[in-house]
Amino acid sequence: MSDGSGGSGPVVVDLFCGAGGLSEGLRQAGFTPRVGVDFDKYAAATYRHNHPGVPVIDGDVANVTGEDLFRLAGTRHVDLIVGGPSCQGFSTHGKRIQDDPRNFLFKHFVRLVDEVRPRMFLMENVKGMLTYAKGEFRRQIEAAFHEIGYRTNFTHVLAADYGVPQRRHRIFFIGTREDEIELSFPAPTHGENVKGLKPYVTVGDAIGDLPLIGSDYRASKRDYACAPKGAYQVYCRSGAPTEVTLHVSRPLSKQAEKLAAHIGQGQGLRCAPVEVLPERFKKMRTVANGQLRRDCTTLYYRLDPAYPSYTITTHYGNVASGPFLHPVENRALSHREAARFMSFPDRYQFLDAGIARQIGNAVPPLLAKAIGTHLVKLMSDAQAQRRYPRVA
Repeated sequence: MSDGSGGSGPVVVDLFCGAGGLSEGLRQAGFTPRVGVDFDKYAAATYRHNHPGVPVIDGDVANVTGEDLFRLAGTRHVDLIVGGPSCQGFSTHGKRIQDDPRNFLFKHFVRLVDEVRPRMFLMENVKGMLTYAKGEFRRQIEAAFHEIGYRTNFTHVLAADYGVPQRRHRIFFIGTREDEIELSFPAPTHGENVKGLKPYVTVGDAIGDLPLIGSDYRASKRDYACAPKGAYQVYCRSGAPTEVTLHVSRPLSKQAEKLAAHIGQGQGLRCAPVEVLPERFKKMRTVANGQLRRDCTTLYYRLDPAYPSYTITTHYGNVASGPFLHPVENRALSHREAARFMSFPDRYQFLDAGIARQIGNAVPPLLAKAIGTHLVKLMSDAQAQRRYPRVA
């Protein structure tokens, strides 16, 4: 693995870097990460481990200056600033709070873009930001970048469309201060029965070579179940140890065990018989006229090997919180399975506490790679246009 510091590709600084999913994908796309910044000391430790040689500022982004980034990067020329400011106030997976102070961390992202003046920026966030408060927050973001001289564009993406085995929806903002750079996004490479596109990477494709856990939930290392099958498993195991790491989980509660026994692949809580449901869930089975509901909640949902997973959140270890039942075994997902669904290669190690938080909050590396590859082309095309301008 490249150490991320000696590469010759475009220079990137990763604000709100977390465990490094965005940096990992951009590195695969040809960028050279030079600095990471994150408030979470455990995520910062993971970043350092997987991107050796790249300095990480372990602290509040509000206290970071452009001069700090120049000094640590070893250059005053930064091609790209990236990051995903914390966005819990917009998330559809929790309480949506307009005044959540985390919603305004983007202002520090804008400030550092203004101080560093990179050729481009890339900012990731949850899709709720587009529509919340009738789009007011999106307009604030666009206006803030316009004020410092950056044109912007944004798009909504589905991670599965770019080879990630996960139906994860996100938005990306890009911007530039250079007139020659086109602001566009890569076309999808994968789809469900779409002519000209590769098929979606499924749950089975993603974890089919990982061993079953059985009754030993805490083994630190396990043998792979088989040789890699398919391009995705080959990608995940490239440069990885000979044994599976972080493939640990925990047994279900007695109540969850009862429910799981009645839930098949691609089914959720409403498929369980009424008599095994906890009292608080029984009302979910019927509508006003007393008939059973036809929609199916993803609580206690058992993943279907034939489709991509649902969004991996920070709660993937709790089957009561979402679609995190293993396709075959009655247990929650392991750390390694969740990392596979995020498209982290098996060589990627997550350190210290809060591993589920580190994985669930990450940007899928293969999604970052697809966008990063496109950005490299946009910058290269602009460079060529300046060198050899078109004659009218």
